[in-house]
Formats: sequence, structure tokens, C-alpha cells
Amino acid sequence: MKRKQCILTLFWSAALVLSLVYSTMAFAGQLQERMKARLPEIVALKSKGVIGENHKGYLEFVGQRRDGAAVVKAENADRQALYTAIAKKTGASPEQVGSRAALKWKANLAGGEYFKNPDGRWIQK
Repeated sequence: MKRKQCILTLFWSAALVLSLVYSTMAFAGQLQERMKARLPEIVALKSKGVIGENHKGYLEFVGQRRDGAAVVKAENADRQALYTAIAKKTGASPEQVGSRAALKWKANLAGGEYFKNPDGRWIQK
């Protein structure tokens, strides 16, 4: 009887793990699709100097204009979810993941785009 219970426990544990993996993959896929869909508008806002990347890995408005506020809010929410998911996998904090991502965002800026340093100053590439 104990063997049967052990087998059932293993089966249900495996089923739970598979469902968690599948739901995580589905979530990651949805996140990636949303971010990909927003990319053209984000690129346009960056090229106009309306938004830039900050040192924490998020988009921020460079000046007073708030064009694309809904896109910026949605992108930052998805980045936060992504950083949190990566942090759970790596043992880092979401803030550490965001800071590391910021370095990549900074390296990939196009000419004329903005990055906000930790001291609060915007630099233009």
C-alpha cells in the first residue's frame, strides 16, 4: 500500500511540476509577445527624445512630455514581471536583475537616445 501511495505522490508531484513549467513558459511567451508588439512605439518615443532608459532597467520620461504614457507604463510593468521571474530563477533580487538589464539597454542605445545615470543626470548617446 505504501508503494502505491509513493507512486501516486510522485505522479501528482510530476504533474504539478509540469503544469508549473508550462504556465511559466506560457507567461514568458505572453510577456515576450506584448513587449515585442510595443517595441516600434518605444523606439519611436526614444528617437524623439521623449523617453529614455534609466539605470534601474526601466523606461522613464526625459522631459515634461508624456506621449505614450500607457505604453511606458505597460512596458515597465512587464519588465518588472520579467526581472522578478529571472530573480526567482537566479537567486538575485529583481533590483539586481534590472540594474544588469539597464547596462544592456544602455549599450544598445541608438545615437541621440537617452540614459539616466544613478546620479539622476540624463546622458545622450
